[in-house]
Amino acid sequence: MTANSPHATLIGSIAILLWSTLALFTTQANLVPPLLLLTLTFGVASLLFFIVYLAKGELKSSWANTPKSAIIMGGLGFYFYHFCYFYAFQHAPPVEAGLIAYLWPLLIVLMAGMTTGHSLSWTHLVGAVIAFIGTGIMLQSKGQSIEVESNAAYHWTGYAAAFACAFIWSSYSVANRRFQSVPSSAVLWYCLVTTLLAGASHLMIEAQNWQPSIDFPASTWIAILGLGLGPVGVAFFCWDFGVKKGNLSLLGVLSYTAPALSTAWLGLFTDAQLTIGQIIACLLITAGALFASLMPNKKIPLAVETKGIG
Repeated sequence: MTANSPHATLIGSIAILLWSTLALFTTQANLVPPLLLLTLTFGVASLLFFIVYLAKGELKSSWANTPKSAIIMGGLGFYFYHFCYFYAFQHAPPVEAGLIAYLWPLLIVLMAGMTTGHSLSWTHLVGAVIAFIGTGIMLQSKGQSIEVESNAAYHWTGYAAAFACAFIWSSYSVANRRFQSVPSSAVLWYCLVTTLLAGASHLMIEAQNWQPSIDFPASTWIAILGLGLGPVGVAFFCWDFGVKKGNLSLLGVLSYTAPALSTAWLGLFTDAQLTIGQIIACLLITAGALFASLMPNKKIPLAVETKGIG
């Protein structure tokens, strides 16, 4: 399958749909310490991929055909993105942290357009700006309903961690195109590395006085399974395939639909009430993504190219 394949782009967009359920599942698993949650969910994802590729007889070939540099990059990318995400929300105001962290789709659009052999569509750029404005409105609207303790100690490192989230995931997504020949089954090894790193971090950092059978109700375990199978499982396979073979700039812009869909799921399946600001934001985000996707072929070459990526 050639690069910029519409089929691969469609598969990549499935990851965005699955990621939009992340907040819904996470609200049902809020009793679990974050690094433990990361360990359990990626553990479920690792087990899922292991069973699938064992049944297909592709474990040995996947390991043999996956460069160790790709495993290191994928595992560290998955782990540090989530680690920085949790740290940012603990050390910076949630609204600002969320807005900064969700710069990654815009960074993907810009990074992809500046890679060697690629050009940036003006429709992608305009669509990204429109969607980014919508994301800012949405996060601000969410922030109005979030009560923050007046004595909460915030630090500039929280803002730095939020930006690190955006930079890590956008850089990983763009750099991953260097491994187009690597099978997407390699996601198994990425998830396994993340599970081990998160487990070790949990043992070193988080308290160990929880009892799963007592502290976590059945709904929590269902949420953990849902996270591991969906936004932390299949989604990464779809995204890996999409960024390697699909239209990366378009996927970056379409990623802005994730917060809009996430808010919709919360409004439909929880007691959350959508505000006017959130509805307006959803419309802006959707409009920006549609604008980029309906006119993807009018391109202008960039004068500056970045070597070594693409």
